Amino acid sequence: MQEDVLEISGVSKRFGGIQALDNVHFSLARGEIHALLGENGAGKSTLMNIVSGIYPQDSGSIALNGETVDLRTPLSAKRRGIIKVHQELQLVPEMSVAQNIFLGNELVSRFGRVDFETMVARADEMLKSLEAEFSARIVTRRLSTAQMQMVEIAKALLNRFTVLILDEPTASLTMRETEQLFKTMRSLRANGKSIIYISHRLDEIFEVCDRVTVLRDGKYVGAADVAAMTKDGLIRMMTQRDISHERFNATSNATDEIVLSAKGYSDGRHFHDVDFDLHRGEILGFSGLVGAGRTELMRAVIGVDGKVAGELFVHGVRVTINSPKDAKRAGIMLVPEDRKLQGFVAGMTNYQNVSLSNLRKFAKCRLLDFRKRDRAVDGITRALNVQPDDNILQTSRLSGGNQQKVVLSKAVNAAPEILILDEPTRGIDVNAKNEIYLLMKKLASEGKSIIMISSELPEILSLSDRIVVMYEGRVTGVLHGSDATEEDVIRRAIGGETT
Repeated sequence: MQEDVLEISGVSKRFGGIQALDNVHFSLARGEIHALLGENGAGKSTLMNIVSGIYPQDSGSIALNGETVDLRTPLSAKRRGIIKVHQELQLVPEMSVAQNIFLGNELVSRFGRVDFETMVARADEMLKSLEAEFSARIVTRRLSTAQMQMVEIAKALLNRFTVLILDEPTASLTMRETEQLFKTMRSLRANGKSIIYISHRLDEIFEVCDRVTVLRDGKYVGAADVAAMTKDGLIRMMTQRDISHERFNATSNATDEIVLSAKGYSDGRHFHDVDFDLHRGEILGFSGLVGAGRTELMRAVIGVDGKVAGELFVHGVRVTINSPKDAKRAGIMLVPEDRKLQGFVAGMTNYQNVSLSNLRKFAKCRLLDFRKRDRAVDGITRALNVQPDDNILQTSRLSGGNQQKVVLSKAVNAAPEILILDEPTRGIDVNAKNEIYLLMKKLASEGKSIIMISSELPEILSLSDRIVVMYEGRVTGVLHGSDATEEDVIRRAIGGETT
């Protein structure tokens, strides 16, 4: 039987009137990759924030290597070998890789100066052990997301970690980068390291994890060996119900009317000579590997970034869009990929964030009618099942999935005719995904037109009326969603076939 390196017993945590954790148990064996699963709001992040010293627990105990410990600060957790790699990476972009790895642990020469050369040499050794193919001298902002995660893991190696917590590490990775990460994780496991792995992608759990613990509504549901579980069994543990695997594009609301058309769009760097049409009531999926240019294309369409060539037509009329304000006037709204940096204002409540997109409709004699605003926002957020059902809460206090629902509520409040959704279910649990899928279909049935960028093939195939596939900034195919297969999309996404 494997020795437990971490044991959590009866941990509870309350934030005001919200019971975030209630008598939760968790154990992690030495040399194990252990998945922590649950819907958004189940308590996963709160539990890991307690383990990594960000929050103190209200009750319960935590033991490391059989010794009860008091992890009251991130520094105390770090000193005991607990390192958390956050979904939003904690690196300084303008520093070199070596500087980031040694940040706070700089090596000093006998003359009292920072020894950069030794730091670079040691950082290169750590990167080599992770099979990373970049130098420790490179400026961090030049790295891909996957490479930045390697830097975070190298930082953990420097601190001789005992427990490594990975929070949604593959959310922005390509398939090849994900496999490289898994290879690194397996290597660490073989060397006796223990990893807690948080992900909503159930296929990954079966590929790389040994055991799984499920939380629901802040409570411990159970733990099991992954080899003894099925995907449907895990979903039932997480939700207490079966999630429909219905193909949402079996019936289409798309009409022949073209509401948006791009011709010859190019920025000279990220996308080149792109044409596409969007029909009324259509869900148009954009698929491709990370770096295919999908996000950059849509940022240009709404005027966030510039283009060097191309024309845009709304209802057949040529329009010039130089800013998101111009796009909003044309009836186009973007829900960005990064909800925390671009989707909402962290210090604001749900009422404030949702209403930001269209304050004019709540104005009365140039003053804000708070009652009118609150009624409208309550109606939108309840339709999207935002939890907790209390819009006076700050949006930043909600779980990731509920934050995403608030960002979608903000877009719905603007009443756009054309809605662009960039990775709308990134980091969201299976039930919340279902709710967002139903919302998208409802909007399409009401005559709204939706562009959806997604890196999840099942999502693209299930929802899209048509699928635009991009590779290295160019369109390599347009497929009918109801007929397309994963092989069809992947072949075009890697540049193997163009039509």
